[in-house]
Order: sequence, then C-alpha cells, then structure tokens
Amino acid sequence: MGDVGCQAPARNVSESKVKLMRGLTRILVCAMLAASAAFLCACGLADRGVAPAARSTPQQANPGEREGTTPKQRQASPAAPSASPRSAVERFAAAYINWSYRTLAADQQHLAASAVGEARAGELQARQQTERDSALARGRVFNAGRVVAVAQVNGAPADEWVCVTREQTGGEGEFAALAAAYHVTLATVGRVPGGWAVSSWQPEL
Repeated sequence: MGDVGCQAPARNVSESKVKLMRGLTRILVCAMLAASAAFLCACGLADRGVAPAARSTPQQANPGEREGTTPKQRQASPAAPSASPRSAVERFAAAYINWSYRTLAADQQHLAASAVGEARAGELQARQQTERDSALARGRVFNAGRVVAVAQVNGAPADEWVCVTREQTGGEGEFAALAAAYHVTLATVGRVPGGWAVSSWQPEL
C-alpha cells in the first residue's frame, strides 16, 4: 500500500507534463498559422518566398511558360481529385515532403498528375531537374515529415490555404546534421471534375 501511494504522484506529474506539452504544441501551431496568414495578407500574398534548399520549385523559364511543359500537360484533368479543398492540400503536402533521392523524380511525376496549373507545371519541371541532379544521389538525401495544420488564409479568397509541416532532411555529408524544422506553405486549390486539386504550391519558410 505504501508503494502504491508513492507512485501515484509521479504518474500525476507525468500526465500533467503531457497535457502541458500538448497545450504548448497547439498554441505554437495556432500562432504559426495566425502569423503566417497575417504576414501573407499584409504583403498582398506577393513575394512568395523560396522553397527549402534540398527540394525547390523551379522558376519560370519564360513568361507564361514553364520549361518542359505544354498547355495540354497543364490543362489535363488531375488523377484522383480530393473530396475537399482541405484534403487536397493535406494530400499534396504529405506527398511533397516525404521523399528520398531514389524516389524523388517519381514522386514529382505523381504530384504533377494530382495537381493542375502552376503546381503541375512546377512539378514537371522539377522532375526534369531532379533527373539531372547528381548531388542528391551523392548525398543520399531524403526528407521526411508530417502535416501539422492546414487552414484557410484569413481575409484572402476562399481558395487560398496555408499549410504548416514539420520536416527532417537528412543524408550524408552536409545533409547529415540538419535539424528538423517547421515550414509554412501557401497553397491555392481549384475545383476540378470529381473534386478538388492543388493549383499552386508556394513554400514561404
């Protein structure tokens, strides 16, 4: 009986710590979403930042046209549309942040097939660049993460969403000691036959 009486307080302290950590995590995520949405709105959703260094969306090769893509490729219906705008963002994000140097080109092709517009064009061009990038294979680079939160951007059109992810990039050499970090991405979704699809994907930080 004495032992049981001594163990109970320790369990209560542990449960309190867990509740506290969960509360702090929710506060952090909400703060990140609020700050990101406010920043994007204040900037007029312009100057849409640079993607993480290990996997970036290419810039336009020529005004109005992406290198290696055609109007037919950009306008084709997406594969397996999502049931809602939120699920479209969540599915795209989960596929975007989980890859390895072995799978990246195929993953980008899959993302292109699931998206429309600029998001599709960007992934098609990124796939071409990945196939020519030997540094990824030399460094055995990978990225793994999870979607932390997805929400509409306050004060913006209904098709604009912000996504927070927690990611870990790793590999060999310079990629071996990278710390996990939160990332914020601005996404636009559009209605397509059968549901919704991502039409633009712009990592902000």
